[in-house]
Amino acid sequence: MSKTFFPMILTVFASVIVYYLLATEAGLSENLSMTGGVAVGVLGAVAARKIIKGK
Repeated sequence: MSKTFFPMILTVFASVIVYYLLATEAGLSENLSMTGGVAVGVLGAVAARKIIKGK
């Protein structure tokens, strides 16, 4: 298994969960919720890249 598989799965799950919570619980529009989910995905990918690169 690739060493980037686990961080990728965490990033995808985090972005989907944030999208879902913003769309349902916070009551934001789908566009704003998607923007929030994508932002979390990008930040998660950058963080995972720095952690993996540092090892």
